[in-house]
Amino acid sequence: MKTHRIARLMLVLTIILAGLAALGVVDTRPAAAQCLVRTDWPIYTVVRGDSLSRIARTYGTTTTILISANCLTNPNRIFPGQQLRVPPAPVIITPTPIIIPPTGIPSGYNIRVSVQSFERGFMLWRSDNGEVSVYSGLTSGTTSSFPSSSYTLLPDNPITAAPAGFIRPIFALGKVWGNYPDVRTALGWATANEVGYITTVTRLVSGFSFTLPDGNVVQVDRLRNWTRTFTVPPPTAIPPTAPAPIVTTTFAAYQPYEGGFMIWEANTQNVVTFYNNNSYTVYPVSTYGSLPDNPVLDATPIGRVRPVNAFGRVWGNFPAVRAAMGWGLAAEQGYTATFRTTSGAGWASTCFALPDGRLVQYTSAFATNWTFVGVCS
Repeated sequence: MKTHRIARLMLVLTIILAGLAALGVVDTRPAAAQCLVRTDWPIYTVVRGDSLSRIARTYGTTTTILISANCLTNPNRIFPGQQLRVPPAPVIITPTPIIIPPTGIPSGYNIRVSVQSFERGFMLWRSDNGEVSVYSGLTSGTTSSFPSSSYTLLPDNPITAAPAGFIRPIFALGKVWGNYPDVRTALGWATANEVGYITTVTRLVSGFSFTLPDGNVVQVDRLRNWTRTFTVPPPTAIPPTAPAPIVTTTFAAYQPYEGGFMIWEANTQNVVTFYNNNSYTVYPVSTYGSLPDNPVLDATPIGRVRPVNAFGRVWGNFPAVRAAMGWGLAAEQGYTATFRTTSGAGWASTCFALPDGRLVQYTSAFATNWTFVGVCS
């Protein structure tokens, strides 16, 4: 009789755990199959009306990649206020496309990738489609590609320990390296940490080429053979007599409003509010960082968006900003922005591009104002 009671109790516990796992409350996978969240990616806070596919389209990625990066057990159930890791802006249009005669087709573009060096080659991950490429060889060799569908559902790198002086790959590169023995055999162990950067890809008649973080160029032919071209570093430039502009490229966020728009800069964490009357105000993180999240509980009008994150703190805690800006017109959008700042005695001028390509220039002297310009001056 006691044995039957224990058996019934175990059955009840099994049913409860299965139900919790289906709801995403507990993770019943074995340790080797448990997921690793991409904590190196920016955070996006889910708002009412969001879906995983909509978020994926906004950040130029796929739902499969978001599921893997956030270890989602139930991708059909996301909720307002939930924080998801999203990739940085994946693709940036090259201002002057490279043209290959006689086709006249623009063939050059920039894309955000991650690369990691190994004993006998390197691996590369594309942020736009999640593809992982394996480059076997030190200065030349062959390459093979793994679409995100081929590794996303695999466990994180099951090889748990690296020998002294080497590194255990993680995230997408770790999944491919750890779950495909032929990749491990070809490459050996990682010799450096994974590095993210923006590469320039050029389509060639016989294949394509792209740049590495050190400036060297990899050329790949139609048969998937690759060769590294070593570039000679340019001579040291002679310092200019006048102060050169300060150019900073950083991750940024943009959100349009009824009365203007806001920009957040990752390198300074400043929030800048640009109003339709061509004035602007800078809010450093020391001003808003310790304030509560957006405290405004008013119902969001139809077709409008309630600000969140840093924008929500500034908008919700400073009534003057709220009165001048009105409600958001769209969700905030992350992208990579380049800020070019020139300055002199008592003045400074900064120019940067919005996600849609429009150039904004704002100055500080006797007054603070901004305007759209055709060319950064």
